[in-house]
Amino acid sequence: MREKYFIKQLAIFLIPLLIPVIILGSLSMFSTQRDIKSDINQNSSFLLQQSKTQLEMILNELDTLYLALYDNADIFNELSTVLKNPSYTYESSNTNRIISSFLNAFTSSKPYIQSFYLYVDNPYNRFLSSVDGLVTLDHFYDTDWYGQFSRYEGPPAKWTARRELKFYSFETKPTAVVTFYNVLVPRKIAIILNIRPKYIESLLNDITRYPTQQMFVLDENSQVIFSNGRGELPQHAELLKIAEQPESFFDMDTPAGKVNVTKVESERYKWKYVSVIRHSELYKTPSRILYYTLVFVAVSVVCGFLLTFVLIRRNYKQLKMIRMMIKAADDSHLLLRPPAKVKDEYSLIVQNMMTHFIEHRYIRTQLLEKKYRLQVMELLALQSQINPHFLYNTLHSVYWESVALTGKPNKASEMIEDLSDILSYSFSNPTGTVTWENELGNTVSYVNIQKKRYRDKFECIYEYDEELARLYTFKLVLQPLLENSIYHGIKEKAGPGLIKVKFVRRGEQLSLSVIDNGIGMTAERLREVRHRLDADEERTEHLGLYNTNKRLKLTYGSAYSLSIRSKPGWGTKVELVVPCVWNEAELSGRERSDAS
Repeated sequence: MREKYFIKQLAIFLIPLLIPVIILGSLSMFSTQRDIKSDINQNSSFLLQQSKTQLEMILNELDTLYLALYDNADIFNELSTVLKNPSYTYESSNTNRIISSFLNAFTSSKPYIQSFYLYVDNPYNRFLSSVDGLVTLDHFYDTDWYGQFSRYEGPPAKWTARRELKFYSFETKPTAVVTFYNVLVPRKIAIILNIRPKYIESLLNDITRYPTQQMFVLDENSQVIFSNGRGELPQHAELLKIAEQPESFFDMDTPAGKVNVTKVESERYKWKYVSVIRHSELYKTPSRILYYTLVFVAVSVVCGFLLTFVLIRRNYKQLKMIRMMIKAADDSHLLLRPPAKVKDEYSLIVQNMMTHFIEHRYIRTQLLEKKYRLQVMELLALQSQINPHFLYNTLHSVYWESVALTGKPNKASEMIEDLSDILSYSFSNPTGTVTWENELGNTVSYVNIQKKRYRDKFECIYEYDEELARLYTFKLVLQPLLENSIYHGIKEKAGPGLIKVKFVRRGEQLSLSVIDNGIGMTAERLREVRHRLDADEERTEHLGLYNTNKRLKLTYGSAYSLSIRSKPGWGTKVELVVPCVWNEAELSGRERSDAS
């Protein structure tokens, strides 16, 4: 019975879990594999078409030279005369300089052209080079091209070959070039164009998407003339197989594994543009999905087996303990409703626990509500002790009494007026939003009181654009910073002090700086202040700064930052960075979001 019960419970645990996982994993793997293959074929075809267009534009340069030199009878006759003339005349030298300048300008303007040769049959083995001008074969570093040209005896033709050259005798490593042969008259007239393959290969390398993706170009003889240089290129037999394959998209087995091949052919030059991607790289995501699916299935089987075994072993013991707990709860004075529908012991346990939880939470909610109402009543009692309207009206009465004593406004009346403005600003809608212009006005009233208190010991200057003053903030952000500068910087300073308030907009952020030339802070003291700010500690010293930092952090979150810089004997700079808020509703929304 235990074995049957165990198998039944194991099936109940595992089958509903494993079947959806296996189905989902299989569908995800096959769907992803199919979509990736379709996507990579389209992308590779597009990239190859793009490479084909760029290369054929480069090859058109050879046609341009052909039209400029061979089809122009006057220029061609002049060149032939220069090459065949045993000695230079003024006219031939001038013609040579003009044409050489044209060739130099043409090749210099194209970064992918290494050199250009024009050969017309002559008894002196001369040819015109864009590098050195008029040269002979026995005094030039590159003569291999002439051997291939002189051995060709067929009709006029064009072909391509990849060669390696040493431009100087001391070079140890040759430089690769791709040479385009345009034989106009076999063994008589030829135009040779040498291309730097690195330029083309860098283009191929830049457009590849996968780390191991190989892109290369095959000439009419299935030889690689350009490649992006990633990994070892396929063997010649594999290149022939790729070139002879009639399909544009196909898979192929190689010694390194199975690969996906995309091919685009050029009808004009008989070239083949090929992209090769290993299946291990291409289908990495489906393979990972399959791996994770198998691992999850194995873990689920093991966990399900262990869980079922433990539950069956401890089932009766747990039921006995839970029944005792329910009985104990039933014996208490708690009011419990019987379960609406009980199927087995487990449903009875759940129903009873839910009933106890609901009743407990209801009682807790009532207690919390009573506690909240009590706190509100205490707060109202405290507020009634200092009625802001009573205090504001009393200050107005004192103000007029002070004016009546001297018959005109005086320092005392001015301080009372500034204090009235500050109280009115603070008490009227304390949670509302204001513009920075209103905040600056309240700060000016505070600074006026402090200047009279300290007998003009310091001056305060303000630097900001009128546009920034229309941005919104909440109340009492700036005043605590000024208070911090006065009490901890200017008050202890010998001689007059200066405080500067500066607003600067940086994109969608507003930088607010309060700078003083007070006594400053030591490095140790500065580290202590920064640590307390980061730790959100509440201290009596710098209390206004800590409260302001906490309010800004709660309102703006990661969009807000505070920095402090100070040097003993030089002063202190406190900088706040907050988002630019142009709309009052936007700032209110931030506060409501943080409150929730």
